[in-house]
Amino acid sequence: MQEEDYILFDAYINGELSDDEISKFQDKMDSDLEFSSNFNLYLDTTIFLQNTIRNEDETNAFKNNLNTVSENYFNKEKTTTKVVTPKRKPFNLIKYLAAACIALLFGFFVFNQFSNPTYSDFNNHEPMTIIRSENNVKELIQVTKAFNNKEYEKANTLLKKILDTDPNNSELQLYYAITNIELDNFKIADTQLNKIVVGKSVYKNRALWYSALSKLKQKDIDATIVYLKQIPEEADDFKEAQDLLDKL
Repeated sequence: MQEEDYILFDAYINGELSDDEISKFQDKMDSDLEFSSNFNLYLDTTIFLQNTIRNEDETNAFKNNLNTVSENYFNKEKTTTKVVTPKRKPFNLIKYLAAACIALLFGFFVFNQFSNPTYSDFNNHEPMTIIRSENNVKELIQVTKAFNNKEYEKANTLLKKILDTDPNNSELQLYYAITNIELDNFKIADTQLNKIVVGKSVYKNRALWYSALSKLKQKDIDATIVYLKQIPEEADDFKEAQDLLDKL
């Protein structure tokens, strides 16, 4: 992998390329297998390192909080004038530290539950309208009704059948990906979305948004950020993307 590729990969991930540069980058991803493989390797490595650093920071923060609680307890024991029975002191200390650990863990859990954004905060899908297609009119009516009623398993089955006869319909691919995200079929969803992202479809920016939501539901925060940063300002989902970025 050349140094120029590293610089280009980093610029692409951080949204620093112009529209023309992004187009050339994606064309090269389609035509150059080695370039595409190197980018995926670079992306995986970047995400792994960011996860490692983040987890280490959280672990160290918890240890520091626990040390602070312990030090405060011992300082209080040294300055208090109250007489404590020697036999009960170790028990009280252990009980105190155990309670402190539980409180810290509970606080950490509650903080993450209520402060971190989740997929359900953003999965307000636009209603599906009947998609133009040369065939499958009956199935298209059925899938539209199923999707809008949030019957995602039924919609998924119908969309898969329709795509067998209309495989290049990017709008159908997008809704098929959404149903797979809802059903936790992430591998299928991400594959479908990637086809749209690297293509020339008008649904490309929407596919980037749902790629981010898919990673968010998988709790892959770093990958979520990578996709969010690629959504251009003119995209319909840009405002929501920035809102999500601010919360991560």
